[in-house]
Amino acid sequence: MLLEAGVLKLGRSRPIQLGATCAMSFESIPLNRYPVLRTADPEFARSRLLAVFGATSFDAALAGLNSFKVGANHLTFGDVDLCFCAYDTEVTLGFGADRYVRQLFNIDGAGRWNAGSRSGDIVRGSSASLLPAQVPIKFLFGSNYRHLVLRIEINSLRRYLGLLLGHDVDGALTFEETSRPSAMERLRRTVFQFALDFDTHGAGFSELATAEMKRSLIMNFLMYHAHNYTHLLLREPLASTISSVRKVEEYIEANWDRPTDIEALSAIAKVSARSLFRQFRKSRGYSPADFVKRVRLEHARDMLQQPDDQTSVTQVALKCGFQNAGHFARDYRLSFGELPSETLKRRSRFNFRQS
Repeated sequence: MLLEAGVLKLGRSRPIQLGATCAMSFESIPLNRYPVLRTADPEFARSRLLAVFGATSFDAALAGLNSFKVGANHLTFGDVDLCFCAYDTEVTLGFGADRYVRQLFNIDGAGRWNAGSRSGDIVRGSSASLLPAQVPIKFLFGSNYRHLVLRIEINSLRRYLGLLLGHDVDGALTFEETSRPSAMERLRRTVFQFALDFDTHGAGFSELATAEMKRSLIMNFLMYHAHNYTHLLLREPLASTISSVRKVEEYIEANWDRPTDIEALSAIAKVSARSLFRQFRKSRGYSPADFVKRVRLEHARDMLQQPDDQTSVTQVALKCGFQNAGHFARDYRLSFGELPSETLKRRSRFNFRQS
């Protein structure tokens, strides 16, 4: 794909300035709907990386200047960012002591990172060690390097952890340097699926679906990584009551079209999120998230049974908080014995005969 200097606006991305002509192909890489940089100009690359990602330094090996190319895509939700970066030339990149915890998911090439007194190698296909907030970071990326980076604000992680535990997290949240490979592979799949879903639907995502995806990503991050509060997450939670479960179900039914507010659910039940989840499992045999799904599937069926000329399965799925159309179709069929497309088609034929 050839991109000329100018202004490009795609999806929900803000307008971006493109540097000198860059022939790097970006059509099949993560977050291609959200470009912020395509350039063969080192100075332009430096200015954009500093302005968009908050980098404090950028230098490139300019011996092969004719082959210099840099590209970056950026999807942000305020306290959560997902970034794809590609460097065709060896570069060094620095960040100050900022508020983000970072996880690098290598796609191609090799590199090295340094964070305070810690350092490590980045190898092809790896999930690099978690890089802490409030510590200056330096990267060295080799030529033909590609990665996807998840950044989450440390205060957001602390807030969600507090909801899981049922009390505020006053102390530091410190992640261990090593994590289980199986957990990191699950997290990697979650992050890349997150990017793929936004590449597929882009601005078509409802606010509800977006908020649910963000919440799930942060919760998974806290559960998959070992940290100084992991032992509290693993201990037996305090019991809640069946009346608390009923109150939460009533709240969910009344607010099905809003993002699931874990803080509100915990406040209604007067227990931690973990205790609430445990009581749901014990008394209902499913989780609060399963109940939310059931309620939303019921509303989705109502919409498909009362379609207008603009109704589509994808539109209904996104409106009801289902970001993945395939998963929505599977869950719908398990619940109602037919695909959502079959419900829509049958009702549309009925409406046609009635007209």
